[in-house]
Amino acid sequence: MKVLKPTTEEQTFYFIPQDYNVSPNIKFRDDQTNEVTVYTPTMVQENDFIKVTGVFNLREGHFYDVSIVRDFDLWNDNNDFWQLSPDNWDDDKRIDYLVIDKVFCTAQNIDQSFNQKYSVNKNEYTTDNSFDNDYIVL
Repeated sequence: MKVLKPTTEEQTFYFIPQDYNVSPNIKFRDDQTNEVTVYTPTMVQENDFIKVTGVFNLREGHFYDVSIVRDFDLWNDNNDFWQLSPDNWDDDKRIDYLVIDKVFCTAQNIDQSFNQKYSVNKNEYTTDNSFDNDYIVL
């Protein structure tokens, strides 16, 4: 799972794709509202990873399914073996949506190496230390 922030600045994440011939569109589907938003970020292959850099309009505390589109109708990126395909050149080709990862959006700093974890109740409750909290057991 990737963690992104609810900001209007550029953010970067990496993933290992099933196929490197993908269109530059990425779909984010909100798990809570089922809304789908399509982004066109910068995608660059770095070693075995694809680096995605872009501005994503995400909501605090929401989970997103991230998928990319593998469009078989793109010239020079056609993954379909045209000799074996029963389709004609002008037929509609299939489009595959490859779910690549899950994204969680939060403004909290999360770093497992420093034991900084996500808290649902962060800044929600305050403790009152104005009394000594002594009690008597009978």
